[in-house]
Amino acid sequence: MVADITDQNSKPPRRVLSVDAYEHVRRGLIRSRYRAGERLVLRPLAAELGLSPTPVREALLRLVSEHALELNDRNTAVVPAMTRRNFAEIHALRSDLEVRLAEAAALKASAHGIETLAMLHRQFVDALAIRDDGAVAALNADFHTTIATLADLPLTANILRNLWVRIGPLYALSRPMPSMRSMGDVHPHAALIDALRARDPQAAREAITRDFNNARIWIEPMLA
Repeated sequence: MVADITDQNSKPPRRVLSVDAYEHVRRGLIRSRYRAGERLVLRPLAAELGLSPTPVREALLRLVSEHALELNDRNTAVVPAMTRRNFAEIHALRSDLEVRLAEAAALKASAHGIETLAMLHRQFVDALAIRDDGAVAALNADFHTTIATLADLPLTANILRNLWVRIGPLYALSRPMPSMRSMGDVHPHAALIDALRARDPQAAREAITRDFNNARIWIEPMLA
């Protein structure tokens, strides 16, 4: 029998730690944990993640190279500000992509996947009811990225998630979130779930389009 000489207590390679840090920050951007204009200071962030500064620095620089973050004059990573012009461009791209994904999800989503979406919406409604704006923003992002997964269009879904890296911090800045009453008799998320259950791509398109229009009306006045 060959002895196992692997050191069970050895640390993962730095490259793996850097990827972990990258995914953590990227997920935080998508789920509105970080606000537009917020500084991500290296050492406090590394301490939060339980990592040394080196892999965290590599992760932040990777996000800078992807334009998810910027470096200020002190070489500190900063979440980019959002202008009205940038928002209009990202919003238009998201609209095109998410309409396509919603239509595809209406045809391809499994019953289990649709119930996962329904569960996210229930959690979203509960968070709205108690005005937990952080949870509302995170669950809203989870809802939309789950639609992308259910559509089974991986390239389109990946492009969409890259856009959510930019749009997520705007939702963090734009609190409080709109109330359920302001969304009409049936929330667009609920209408979309109904469309997926009915296998109705046109209804899915209409629901996601109404969701976008509500978001634009709410967010645009807050931008310079």
